[in-house]
Amino acid sequence: PSPVARRIFVGIVVLLLAALAALGAGAVVSGLRVFGAALAALALWLLRQDVARRTVRQPGLTGFIALCLLSGYVWLLAGGGLLALQPALPLLMDAALHAVFVGFVLAMVFGHAPIIFPAILRVKLPYHASFYLPLALLHLSLLLRVAGDLAGDAAWRAQGGLGNALCIAVFIATMAAAVWRG
Repeated sequence: PSPVARRIFVGIVVLLLAALAALGAGAVVSGLRVFGAALAALALWLLRQDVARRTVRQPGLTGFIALCLLSGYVWLLAGGGLLALQPALPLLMDAALHAVFVGFVLAMVFGHAPIIFPAILRVKLPYHASFYLPLALLHLSLLLRVAGDLAGDAAWRAQGGLGNALCIAVFIATMAAAVWRG
């Protein structure tokens, strides 16, 4: 990153820390809003600075990892934006937390697993196009979940939650099949 981008990053970290301090001091609504704005700013910074923007067009594992990272940043942006709007809608907090802790976190896990699992478990994990299936299920089910929150539709939320659990099961099965192939 350029020197300007580095200064912006430091500013975002300072904003995150200020939000945490506000939350710790009991300023929950304003602390959540600032924290959400800082998460959204971090997501925009990552979307602009990460090399994944260029590697997403590469075939195979590199492109898959880049897509996981970029899609995770989009969920971080969505979650941060929803937190910054807090408490405009009753289920906004649920949508924001799921966007960050399911969308962002699981996209990062899915993207890094093909690198980390072999290093930790000492197994071969050859890339396969099936890696995209749990990622697609993650995004579709989370869209349904968040839409259910925003629309106040309990059935959509429940179906989205079930889809989130299914995507984790499919992820585990996909990784196990890749290890088997390896």
